[in-house]
Parts: sequence; structure tokens; C-alpha cells
Amino acid sequence: MRIDVLTVLPELLHSPLNWSIVKRARDKGLVEINIVNLHDYATDRYR
Repeated sequence: MRIDVLTVLPELLHSPLNWSIVKRARDKGLVEINIVNLHDYATDRYR
């Protein structure tokens, strides 16, 4: 399963996703979580 998360604060998601059931699923290759920083796609000063 692949999960894409769109966020403006990716730093807040890295720690919770490395614990508990989510971490075990990632370690077993059952889930792939891709965190996308929306600021990377900004064309103005918010980049």
C-alpha cells in the first residue's frame, strides 16, 4: 500500500510515522509513506 501525504509541515510527520504499528508495517514492506512538502511546488516567496 502506498500513502502520499501532502503537507506544509513535513517535519511534524516524520517522528510519529517512525513508531508503533506504522513503523512495523513500513519495516515489513507492507506500506510505503511518501511525505510531499507543498512548499516545494510554490512559485512565490513561500517556496
